[in-house]
Amino acid sequence: MLEEFNLLVACPRDRERAARSEIQYFIGDLMEDSELKISKTHISGLLTCKTALDPFEVVQKLREFAIENPYQFRFAIRFTPIEVCVKSEIEAIRGATRNLMEKIGEDETFRVTVRRRHTDLENMDVVVAVASEINRKVNLDNPDKIVLIEIMSDITGISILNDESDVLSIMTMRDDQY
Repeated sequence: MLEEFNLLVACPRDRERAARSEIQYFIGDLMEDSELKISKTHISGLLTCKTALDPFEVVQKLREFAIENPYQFRFAIRFTPIEVCVKSEIEAIRGATRNLMEKIGEDETFRVTVRRRHTDLENMDVVVAVASEINRKVNLDNPDKIVLIEIMSDITGISILNDESDVLSIMTMRDDQY
């Protein structure tokens, strides 16, 4: 697994090889990222990628492509941009969040969302540690920003998302079309 990645891609379990081919086609070939690295994780249905491109822009370009061609995405079905990777330790996660806090304006609200896999860290311990670093109002229902914490064993990816549209979920897009 890549220890430094900036894109997390979900796929159906045991379909990582097919998803890898799609990612290579969409990002490596169509977006011409010759430096793209794709790695399988020890978590079934999850790949990490390191793109030379801005991961938020990659997600937006993939969204535009998916709107026109939703059934081209058969295996790589969820793309999440990641801004920073740290060890899966509360203090490291807290410090990384502190460094990203400037992305949340003083008059903006936020929510912390934690997705954890293969870890002993508890959701609420992470939420409390992260939220204590952000001197902004919390809004769980309709926040201006989402602090996303993706814990995968000993590596954690962190991003500040504008909203759920920063993440591309092909299945949600298909559901919205019908």
